[in-house]
Amino acid sequence: FHGSAYPTDLLATVIRRVKTDSDNENNHFIKLNDVRTGIIKACLNRKARLAHQEEEITMSLNKENQNPAYLCGRLFAVLESIQQRASNYSLNRTIKDAYFASASVRPAVIFPKLIALAQYHLSKLDNSYFADKEITELVACLGNEFPAILSLKEQGVFMLGYYQQKADTQQRIKQYKEEK
Repeated sequence: FHGSAYPTDLLATVIRRVKTDSDNENNHFIKLNDVRTGIIKACLNRKARLAHQEEEITMSLNKENQNPAYLCGRLFAVLESIQQRASNYSLNRTIKDAYFASASVRPAVIFPKLIALAQYHLSKLDNSYFADKEITELVACLGNEFPAILSLKEQGVFMLGYYQQKADTQQRIKQYKEEK
């Protein structure tokens, strides 16, 4: 309320809940939603502001943000979207269910597997050029090297990158359908 720092455990608790909660229909808990994303963003931006640094996370997708954790989160959302499109959105379990928690902590271990898997999914798509281009651009921004380990703050940035990329993709799909 007074513009002071949020409790140090708030960010850790929200990140832990995002990684551990299930998001199937039998469980009323959800992994990443607007509220949790807002808390993560608020914690990171307030910490930056109090340290007299520039705001790190914007309201929507920031394609200019070159933070490796943010780029990894965006890449994860792109890879998940490719997997879902390749299966006509009929999967019970996506890469998010299997790899989200570990990818947000150890990208260097998980992303090579996910990119190899994405090549299989890309081969199933009729027009894979733009999806492949998006993967290539994000990997190039990372300097062709994934971070070995992400700190707690970086895990939050990863999650925000994922969430914002996913929201941007959903918005583009909605616009495309409206234009048809």
